[in-house]
Amino acid sequence: MPDDVLERTAPDPDDRGPRAAVVAGAPFPGDALGERLDAMPAGAGLLAELEALDLDALPSYDLPEVAVQARRIAARAHALEAAAAAALARHPDLRHPDLAAVCRSLPEGTAFVHADLAAADLSARLLVPPGEAMVLIREGRAYAGSLADTGAALADGRIEPAKARAIVLAAGDEPAGVAAVVEAEVLPRTAGRSVKQVRADVARALNRVDPEGAADRHRTARAGRTVSRPKILQDGMAGLWTVLPAADAVRLDGLLDALARRSRQAGDARTLDQLRADELLDRVLGCSQHLIAADGTVLPSRRDGAHEDHGAFGPAVGCAPGRAGADSAPVETPASAEAARSRSGDVEEATLRTVVHVTVSLATLMGADDEPGDLAGYGPIDAQQTRALALDLGSTWQRLVTDPLSGTVLDVGRTTYRPPAALADHVRHRDKYCTAPGCPVPAARCDLDHTVAYDPPPDGSPPRPLGTTCAHNLGPLCRTHHRLKTAGILRVRQPTAGEFVWRTPTGHAFRVRPGTDQPTLHLTGRTSSPEPSEQPPPF
Repeated sequence: MPDDVLERTAPDPDDRGPRAAVVAGAPFPGDALGERLDAMPAGAGLLAELEALDLDALPSYDLPEVAVQARRIAARAHALEAAAAAALARHPDLRHPDLAAVCRSLPEGTAFVHADLAAADLSARLLVPPGEAMVLIREGRAYAGSLADTGAALADGRIEPAKARAIVLAAGDEPAGVAAVVEAEVLPRTAGRSVKQVRADVARALNRVDPEGAADRHRTARAGRTVSRPKILQDGMAGLWTVLPAADAVRLDGLLDALARRSRQAGDARTLDQLRADELLDRVLGCSQHLIAADGTVLPSRRDGAHEDHGAFGPAVGCAPGRAGADSAPVETPASAEAARSRSGDVEEATLRTVVHVTVSLATLMGADDEPGDLAGYGPIDAQQTRALALDLGSTWQRLVTDPLSGTVLDVGRTTYRPPAALADHVRHRDKYCTAPGCPVPAARCDLDHTVAYDPPPDGSPPRPLGTTCAHNLGPLCRTHHRLKTAGILRVRQPTAGEFVWRTPTGHAFRVRPGTDQPTLHLTGRTSSPEPSEQPPPF
């Protein structure tokens, strides 16, 4: 797509003379409905006008204009959402002296700011990760401060939320003078730009306005490089998002493209997208799922639809790399003769096991029903995949079969703080995820927390009943929610094993059963006093 501003042309029924060009998002000249709606502020009046329209009776020309105006309403709603988030972060209830004292008493490196507390509270109510709630707070602050013009444009629906957020994330934390100059350069052009182009515009403007800070900004951003955890997609698929320095990302992209095109030229029937995905997986896992013979013939791939079977998927997790580098450790089973031939004899081999937990009911495993299994770190998978993975004894998959008669130890009282492995496994597979409302962190990556504290208060405050190490007093908590709970900022109790009731500083309460398909229940009504068995709050 070219870098110049996108233009649209109004229809010319007589086709006499040039057509009028207008910026995308504004009504066409002579468009009576679009002009009338666009002249209205984005608010209740515009919404009422849109809802009163008979969409089936409108000319096709008018329907895209209605969609544009509906987006203005959505943008105004987003502006209000961000403003509410920022107001929560500065609310007196989250600045209570006792709460501030709790924050100051935490060990160095774990202290919270008021935005952290607001994000934790807001994330529970919106059922989004705290990081997403924090972005909302950042937006609200920027729209009311250094990026006020962007906030005004968002509130009137003249800029889409994704574009406004792109400006905030890139320039919102810069000095006010720098942010204002960047905004003045970028904002007037956003109506005819895609979100990707707006990001590029902000990057260019920021580097022109503050070239001296470019190195510091890159150093900070580089420290945040990451590969996301699997995101659930439909039909047993998952997505991974990688954030890398630009040069490294371009190099990786070029390498995957070159490998994919080489395979295509050798006769591989897979699409370039399929080949890029398979090449990445092959090299990360050290596998060679498709081979090219000495005469150039492409041997069948185990990932080709015609040859794919679930039983072949398991061993792919544990196959040896084509050649072990100085920092690599080949895993147990070679995936192909080529991989075995290419092993270096002078490199000491270690064992690298990739263990994936699949939880499946005994009835499903025996074929008596087709209830989905649970793939740890991902979520539900269909019964056919579940049985194939659980029964693949030659792979590195670990079978975890749920059975109420298994005899798992569920309570060791106060004989030990750290739960035995069987008890820890039971709790993690019972709850599956962090027990905080809406938190998507899998239990395998969480701390096991005693709902009622096992140790007495370190500050010497009056003793309280201490908790035991048992299934109904343990639950997985991600590091963020564990810290918030330990500090007393968020409070939780476990009325029955696997059921958690959370309370936030604003008085909201949530009932969560993370290991089931039951939705998080918001218990309405502001709380005024703790319920029985609930530990008193610090504020």
